[in-house]
Amino acid sequence: MLAISTLWNALKQPDGAALFDELKALGFETIELSQHLTHEQVEQLKPLLREKPPCSIHNFCPSPNLSQPPTPGNRAPGSRRHELVHLASLNTDERKEAIRRTVRTMELAVELEVPIVVLHLGEVDTYDRSYLLEALYDYGEREFEAFSKKVTEATEWRKRKQAKHRDAVFRSLDELNERALRMHLHIAIENRPRYYQIPNFDEVGLFFQEFYGSPMRYWHDVAHAAMQECLGLCRAASWLEAYAAHLIGVNLHDLQGIEAYHLPGTGDLDWDEVFAQVPADVVKVLEIQHGEARAVREAREFCQTYLS
Repeated sequence: MLAISTLWNALKQPDGAALFDELKALGFETIELSQHLTHEQVEQLKPLLREKPPCSIHNFCPSPNLSQPPTPGNRAPGSRRHELVHLASLNTDERKEAIRRTVRTMELAVELEVPIVVLHLGEVDTYDRSYLLEALYDYGEREFEAFSKKVTEATEWRKRKQAKHRDAVFRSLDELNERALRMHLHIAIENRPRYYQIPNFDEVGLFFQEFYGSPMRYWHDVAHAAMQECLGLCRAASWLEAYAAHLIGVNLHDLQGIEAYHLPGTGDLDWDEVFAQVPADVVKVLEIQHGEARAVREAREFCQTYLS
């Protein structure tokens, strides 16, 4: 299955019906609901999704208590988009609120017969050194000692605080896995692009070890993995080598430098290698922000050449 995420036009088209028509005209098998949809957009989409349910939905959807949906978290050197309410929060009230919003997303999935809810687990509360790594990458310093030193500093700072946040995630996933089992849903944990976000490579394994036999699965974002490799954190191929047995879906988008959400085939990723790793039977979603309709249709055809 090849689908397209509503990320492509959710931020540009406020009317849910028009948003759906624009996506349908692109020729994909179905759509994925992103976390960038407002409550109004979701309500307008509901009657249009009865015949062909979405393949997946990202947490939180709809965007909670926002007049405008969040931006997609593209690269912003020197800045950080803090997730104040997330499943790894050490503040009990905030973590419970994140669970409540996740359950709301899961209830929407059941209503629309969406089989997979993709979870963004949150982050470790540590000083963000991403902008330093990005600056060194931009200046071509990746192979030098200074870059390696900054990677080590960043990850060491994360290690000092990550245990408590992991414990918070364990508590959140314990509750959400029980609900997913009752609701006949899969919840899927997604790899993230930043070193301070959860899960890192090792944490994926820890979570599956803890919740073996649960409805939890792995959702792989190819550009997030590639960004981590660019920034010296983890080899991109390692994620699917280690966690293919848990894999249920992938998000496909390209990197230009370390800017994400570009059309496959228009950036720096080796798509022969990407598709060689991705199993044929998992859900595949173009999660793109850039590109006009004609270019998106060309990207769909580009991906289909690997799937035929």
